[in-house]
Amino acid sequence: MASVAKTGSDSLTVRRLLEAAAHEFARRGFAATRIRDVVEAAEANLAAVNYHFGGKGGLYRAALAMLAQEARDEMPHGSQALRQLPPEERFRAFARLMLTRLAGANASPAGRILAHELLDPTPDFGTVIHELWRPQWSLLSGIVATLLGPCATGDDVRFTSLAVAGQWISLSFTRRLVEVQDPASANEPGLNDRIADQGVDFCLAAIRARRAQLEEVQVAEKAGKRRTDGSGGVAFARRPVVGAGTGKVHGARK
Repeated sequence: MASVAKTGSDSLTVRRLLEAAAHEFARRGFAATRIRDVVEAAEANLAAVNYHFGGKGGLYRAALAMLAQEARDEMPHGSQALRQLPPEERFRAFARLMLTRLAGANASPAGRILAHELLDPTPDFGTVIHELWRPQWSLLSGIVATLLGPCATGDDVRFTSLAVAGQWISLSFTRRLVEVQDPASANEPGLNDRIADQGVDFCLAAIRARRAQLEEVQVAEKAGKRRTDGSGGVAFARRPVVGAGTGKVHGARK
């Protein structure tokens, strides 16, 4: 990115350009966004984009960096109060924060930019994922690992976290469905929290069930080892899973 002049006037121009760009990229995606619309919203000129950012691509990456910093500032990594909460309540508090960021009255443009990237990836797709999602992913996976317990593997934590993240992305559209189907309730106080809590209850039920399954497998493995003749064989490794719609059993050991 081109260097930014240090005068107060230029700093204000840069900030206006970044905020306008974030909203335009969120509305239209990278390809459909016109720099002319950005500079008009920012009350700047086209030359300012080239001077400060080197063009549309540089402006996009700088807007991502700004949104990522805002996300890091809002993520309660170091919150003593959050760390003292029981894991399930920590999970609930985090879900409420995420839904507010994705679909609240003052939702961050980051969620829509991420949606555009998933549907129509740009060359900066990896940067978007790394910058916008990494802080949330780190916190989420830590909470999920605690909820799954010591029997969970890295894959268990990763795939469960992905399932939870998918649930939250879908929940971000739930508010918009409510606004269309029941406009009167769309302005009810606490609607975001109610939607988040509903999603959390589903996720927690699934995580509890998965933890029970993992613990059952561990008990079966230990029992199997005790029944072996010392050769190291294991009676059970994973509960067989029936493939959806196929009837085939995956993961069974004979």
